[in-house]
Amino acid sequence: MIITNNEEALRVVCSDVLPDEVNDIIERLESELNHANFLGQNGVGLAAPQIGIAKKAAIVRVGNNNINLINCNISQGWDPAVFEGEGCLSFPGRVEKTTRFQEVLIENNLVMPNRMIITGFLAVACQHEIDHYNQKLFTDHIFKDRIKKLKPNDICGCGRLNEKTGLPFKYKKCCGKKI
Repeated sequence: MIITNNEEALRVVCSDVLPDEVNDIIERLESELNHANFLGQNGVGLAAPQIGIAKKAAIVRVGNNNINLINCNISQGWDPAVFEGEGCLSFPGRVEKTTRFQEVLIENNLVMPNRMIITGFLAVACQHEIDHYNQKLFTDHIFKDRIKKLKPNDICGCGRLNEKTGLPFKYKKCCGKKI
């Protein structure tokens, strides 16, 4: 069963997967992902901590791409971008705008190939799942607009100067003035 809406349970410290554990964990992840999709949840990946297994394992299943992420890390990322519409099976119905790399180099020492460059949507999905076993959630990557909200004593953004002093107006005395 997939753990939902419980950040504490999802941010568990995970240990490396041992070679003799790989097949069992992959089978359990595939079973749970298939069940979620059967219920109409439309997931493309799942990580072991999401089903209560504190191991560094995850799967991504997109079309014909079946990626097993066992003891992987992202050693490099390129082209950070805003990704519209990232969701998570552990937070049903929640969709966020996130920042993710468009291309990543994934490395591991257990499963071949041991170095992969992944791009596009697959890169986003792999980052998401690897984050799960590194105690991170997609909510940690929510895009925050860089537009600063002005406070009353900040200098007004319009640039208008006080005729008497030659200094810029404070926001509360200019564009923020209550009418």
